[in-house]
Amino acid sequence: MDQTRFTPDLDLDGLSPNEAFAILGNEIRLEVIQVLWRADAAHEYDDGSDIAETISYSELQKEVGIEDNGKFNYHLSRLAPHFVRRTNDGYRLSSAGKQIARTVVSVSGTDHLDFSAELETDCPLCGEQLAVSYEDQWLRIRCTECEGLFGDEAPTGTLFLTNYPAAGLNGRNPEQALATGLYRCALDITYMMYDICRECAGRVSASVTVCDTHNSRENQPCASCGTPFPVWADMRCDTCGFAKRLPIEMFVTGFTMITGIISNHEEDIHSVSFDEAVDLLQNSVESSVSTEPLRISITMKIEPTSFTITLDDDMNIIGFDQGPEVDSGPRNQDLTRSS
Repeated sequence: MDQTRFTPDLDLDGLSPNEAFAILGNEIRLEVIQVLWRADAAHEYDDGSDIAETISYSELQKEVGIEDNGKFNYHLSRLAPHFVRRTNDGYRLSSAGKQIARTVVSVSGTDHLDFSAELETDCPLCGEQLAVSYEDQWLRIRCTECEGLFGDEAPTGTLFLTNYPAAGLNGRNPEQALATGLYRCALDITYMMYDICRECAGRVSASVTVCDTHNSRENQPCASCGTPFPVWADMRCDTCGFAKRLPIEMFVTGFTMITGIISNHEEDIHSVSFDEAVDLLQNSVESSVSTEPLRISITMKIEPTSFTITLDDDMNIIGFDQGPEVDSGPRNQDLTRSS
């Protein structure tokens, strides 16, 4: 396991990641969190009630089912103050405790659900049938014939892959889940482009790799890099390790959909379809690379507007140029990732 994922000076309210894992690695303590969650003993700023629900010590001990006072007090004290807060009226979950409870809720559900379905959209690479599937809490679009977009970085045939909590499938068919997955992925990208991890709010490191001998025709994979895209970006949270590795065009496309730079008000960006995303990448996006220093320019042409975003090798946005046919809004906006 990568031991450098957590930075040496990382400090979560005085609690190291190893200590947090140790505290939560106990059935009784997790039961305490579950009881407080079920009782709605959670309110602190971000919940729907103006009243902070709490549970008394004796009621909490009864619900957890531990008769030994010393044993229960020990486990409760281990959870406080990081995951459980004691107030004058009783006990409630802290913000970290609520996050643990919500994580458990989000992964609960039927992750073995038969979610496979064929899509009406043809593969943009080979024109064959596409299929959507859900496995191990990953939502995936794959081609049934060709190798897909990602070479060895993903299962064969993959065109789109995103983590998707099992609970999010509740009440959604494959088409709706796919639209949600695409939008969630675009949100992840946007946070990262602003140097924020959407999982833990940590800082994000980025790098760019370019295939110098790229040779790809009609969306077919390059013999050198194994993908149709010559420029890829890696963005990874310095704290929790959450990461995305995608063609740079996909980073820019997701970013622009969320931030609304694409000023097509007839397009519902909140439920963008896979067809629209593919069409955008195939027909409306052009990229160019210059070296010394490395600069990548992505031009998007969508009537009635066009614009070019220029990035450096750390995925900082160092230029934004509006197309000459549009006479609205400022040019050369400073959209650089904070440093």
